[in-house]
Amino acid sequence: MASAAEPRVEQTPVPIWLIVLLFLLLFLSMVYFDQHGAWFDQRVYTPYHSFAQVVDMWPKDDEKRFLAYGQKVFSQQCAICHMETGVGNPANNCPPLVGSEWITTPGPGRLVRIISNAPIGPIEVNGKVYNGTMVAVGNQLEGDERKKSESIAAIVSYVRKTFGNIPKLATTEQVLAIRAQIANHTGSFTAQELKAVPDTE
Repeated sequence: MASAAEPRVEQTPVPIWLIVLLFLLLFLSMVYFDQHGAWFDQRVYTPYHSFAQVVDMWPKDDEKRFLAYGQKVFSQQCAICHMETGVGNPANNCPPLVGSEWITTPGPGRLVRIISNAPIGPIEVNGKVYNGTMVAVGNQLEGDERKKSESIAAIVSYVRKTFGNIPKLATTEQVLAIRAQIANHTGSFTAQELKAVPDTE
């Protein structure tokens, strides 16, 4: 009687298509987890292009949000002459805002009038005389009168706090009232006209 053959183990290669399928399933699983898992929220992990974008995403209270809006409008409308740092540009007859007596008044009225109608002719700032002509930025802002006044209040608040260390914010209602008073004033204010109006809180 012949002896039975010894059992043998043969190696069968794993089909390449199965390896590809497993890799594809693993990849799709990771993509799904990245998009739907709470660990990788795009609000946190989406790449930002500048530090300013990161700052914009930080939670802000109403005051910080208002001042941030004021800074934005200031950058768009005022910084071209007065510079982002508020140091002005003497070569172009643009006075500084830093420490200026025109922005450190008890109330915001004088600065509201300046932004709304703009001074003309010689004006003394921090002991130096400037003889340029300012653009009436306030009347060029977008929106209806309330929106314009809100934007002016934000600019005034930002400028006074940043360059004059005045912590109290201007309000839209204050600006609306001041602009109503000067609605019939045609043209720009002179420095003498601005100083003639008492500026209290």
